[in-house]
Amino acid sequence: MFVCPICGAVARTRTSRRLSEMTIRQYHQCQNFECSITFTTLNSVVKLVTKRGPREKLPDNFIPTDAFPATHYGRDQLSLLP
Repeated sequence: MFVCPICGAVARTRTSRRLSEMTIRQYHQCQNFECSITFTTLNSVVKLVTKRGPREKLPDNFIPTDAFPATHYGRDQLSLLP
């Protein structure tokens, strides 16, 4: 959320355009009826704070077979109808 640089009221993002892989231009409009100016901002990635490592493949038996008992599915499940 941005505030209007003229009157300080809340500004609503109307649309945005991608300029590059890391930069977006956003168009905002002031919500103050007496001001109502439109202005743009540039949002870009400056620095990556964290980086994910390679994902490990989970083993086939990662979820135990008894984690979801058969009674929780099908006609044996609890009916909420009277």
